[in-house]
Amino acid sequence: MTAILAFELWDAISPFLALGIQALDLVLVGLIVYYLYRLTKGTSAIPVFMGLLAIYLIWKLVTIMGMRFMGEILGQFIAVGILAIIIVFQQELRQFLFSIGDRASLKEPPKWLLKLLPQKTQDARSAFPVEEIVRALDRLSSRKEGALIIVQRSSDLTHHIQSSTKLVADIYAPLIEAIFHKECSMHDGGLYIAVGRIRGVRCVLPVSQSQHLAVELGMRHRAALGLSEVTDALIWVVSEETGTISLAHEGELRRALHPNDCREILVELIGADSGR
Repeated sequence: MTAILAFELWDAISPFLALGIQALDLVLVGLIVYYLYRLTKGTSAIPVFMGLLAIYLIWKLVTIMGMRFMGEILGQFIAVGILAIIIVFQQELRQFLFSIGDRASLKEPPKWLLKLLPQKTQDARSAFPVEEIVRALDRLSSRKEGALIIVQRSSDLTHHIQSSTKLVADIYAPLIEAIFHKECSMHDGGLYIAVGRIRGVRCVLPVSQSQHLAVELGMRHRAALGLSEVTDALIWVVSEETGTISLAHEGELRRALHPNDCREILVELIGADSGR
């Protein structure tokens, strides 16, 4: 008797379960398509992406309508098109996989865990030299010396920085200023800061492919935006032409920042004391 009731109950709920699975399938596909669209938005790859999506939708439509020959032609085209997608969207797919890995990492320990950490560990977290970076940005800005300073947060930047010259040193404003002096051989590229220390100079960053950037933005700003589009790093830029300080973060560029703004952002996003 119990088995019969179980079968009847299963027969009653199985249509709703199947409907729920189909709805979940559509939602997941929609999320993947939307996320790929966001990654390619503003780049030269977006027309190709929209064209392939249109072909796929037409193929599904003719299949539902029972147009066998047209469905076979479009189906073969899509089968071959998978390889074309990998070739055309190799950079976007790479960014997509990196972004998944970045979001899967532990960004910030919970507050209850921080209380259990040794005092030395907490002191190391709060000892980030915010004021040294702010002072360097202020002085570089006043002298109109171009600079590109990368501050790592939770994302692993080693996959995105294409080349660099290794330099391990404590963070001091005079050292940062000396690195970006026009006569210094290390002033080209970015200065890489991670775990509270300078880790490299002359870093080459991925350039943003967005077609909606202001025409007056130079390669430093485009490189800063390019890295911010695929990581959660803070990338500070000092314009060589105007001396203005900008911040690239999460694919957006904040321009004309005051040193006090820089200090507040660093304290908020790095989670450290300013040390003033």
